[in-house]
Amino acid sequence: MLRMCVRNICTSNKSMSNSVLLKEIAHNLKIVTVCPNLIIRHFASDIEEDKKLERIYYGPLTPQIKAVKVFSLSSSVAGLLAQPIIIREAATIGSTSLLIALSSVVGFFTFVTPLLLHVITKKYVTEISYDPTTSTYKATTINFFLTPKELDFKVDDVVVPDIPGMFTTLLAKNKPLFIEARHFTNPKYYAKMMGYDKPMDFKLGEQDTADK
Repeated sequence: MLRMCVRNICTSNKSMSNSVLLKEIAHNLKIVTVCPNLIIRHFASDIEEDKKLERIYYGPLTPQIKAVKVFSLSSSVAGLLAQPIIIREAATIGSTSLLIALSSVVGFFTFVTPLLLHVITKKYVTEISYDPTTSTYKATTINFFLTPKELDFKVDDVVVPDIPGMFTTLLAKNKPLFIEARHFTNPKYYAKMMGYDKPMDFKLGEQDTADK
């Protein structure tokens, strides 16, 4: 009798443990099957967003600008690292004028050159993408640390100045941008962006009604 009871208890425990293991395995399988679906959906949404955007412009000077900025930033870092050594060596000579001259030259190439390059190149548009579903343009520029900076705008946000400034073709949300018409994949995008498709105003000036 005792053996029978022990066998029954063992078989019941085994069946319970097997059922628990099966439940855990089924739960884990559900998690495993759900996670790939989420990952697939995430990547599918990113691919769909990329397909919506059409690249309509590419700045041909983008590689050169990146190379010049990389060289400028690397030289600035090297100048910062070498500045204490240069000052120490100049101090051993004992000439104050030489110390001031060396410090000014090193400081110019360390701080002024990268800032000057950034002021010149921050308006240069490296790429423009167009979303036909929302009629939205996405302009990409390069910031001080060589990371892309994107700006979303529409045609209504564009203002073409009567007297464009230096390296400024248009203003998108009050941000100056520099683009070239010949590098668009289709001239209609440039014409629409610049407002050439709108009716022209031939009014030469407002006349004073009092003089009439």
